[in-house]
Amino acid sequence: MPKFYNGCYDIVFKTVICDETNPHMLIQFLEPILKEKIENIEYLQNELKMNDVNERRKIIDLLVKTENKYIHVELNQNYKDYLHIRNFCFFTNIYSKNTRKGNAYDLVSEYLHIDLSYGVHDEQEYREYCVMDQGNHLYIKNFKIIEYNMDRITQFWYTANKEKIQKYKYLIMLKIDRDSLNELSKGDKYMEEYKKKVEELNDSNAFTSWITPEEDAEMILNTEKHISFDQGKAEGKAEGIEIGIKQTEIETAKKMLMEGLSIDLIMRVTNLTEKQIEQMKA
Repeated sequence: MPKFYNGCYDIVFKTVICDETNPHMLIQFLEPILKEKIENIEYLQNELKMNDVNERRKIIDLLVKTENKYIHVELNQNYKDYLHIRNFCFFTNIYSKNTRKGNAYDLVSEYLHIDLSYGVHDEQEYREYCVMDQGNHLYIKNFKIIEYNMDRITQFWYTANKEKIQKYKYLIMLKIDRDSLNELSKGDKYMEEYKKKVEELNDSNAFTSWITPEEDAEMILNTEKHISFDQGKAEGKAEGIEIGIKQTEIETAKKMLMEGLSIDLIMRVTNLTEKQIEQMKA
């Protein structure tokens, strides 16, 4: 059976949910999260301005603006300790740049960062973060971060938790298989439209040949290497760079083994030896 590329794949999420030619898809997706009606939405540049010549180019997953709210979304397919720092840096960059526009500080606009995170390993469905003191007095009132535990939320589908399924159905739909998506989408016009678009991508030879498991694994590995390098460089720890890269190679190899990919291919993608990969199979 061919692999089903669902919405937790970055390219599927951006093609279907974040389609600028069809903002209805994103508006319907965001409304349950914001718990408010969105009349219109403006897509903003997803490449952040560099503040220093030594900075690497920063590409974010999604940045949009509603009437009075800036919304930054990051789809985190793998959870790492540095993700909160990385995403916080991106978000505060957006906050700083837009708050200081003109000749006065913007006290009206709200700023919301949303993390859709897989691999959190936590029982809590979501967490909200604000800048406040120990007595919950807000230091900054227009700044909030929400992180959704996507594995925990997806699990509600497989445990048939009807209340939670209804609450999180537009998040659940991102990772379930084709048959489950077909069942979940019945009677929901928005989800049926999402399902149709995802299936069209999966049935497209041009798409499936481009985003093969091998290429996806390699893209993730290269991204992780760049991030590890940036972090190590910032800290001045060459050792940390090598350790971070090696750990990423090991984790990528394990995932490729689970996909049933050949040892030769894994060796090419990760630079690990045959012996090292064989030991992972034990």
